[in-house]
Amino acid sequence: MRCPKCSSTDVKVINYLGAKVKLCNKCGYDERDVLEQYPSEKTSQKAKGRYNVYKSRV
Repeated sequence: MRCPKCSSTDVKVINYLGAKVKLCNKCGYDERDVLEQYPSEKTSQKAKGRYNVYKSRV
């Protein structure tokens, strides 16, 4: 695994809310900050509008 920010291989993978996320020991990249699990945490109304619990994924 490589860090998406600095391409370092010094990356730790952990489980966070049921998803595997990367933590870089070199640059401090934390994928938990990027991961948006719940629509209430999304910042824009457009992003909130895209989330629909009743839509089925095909």
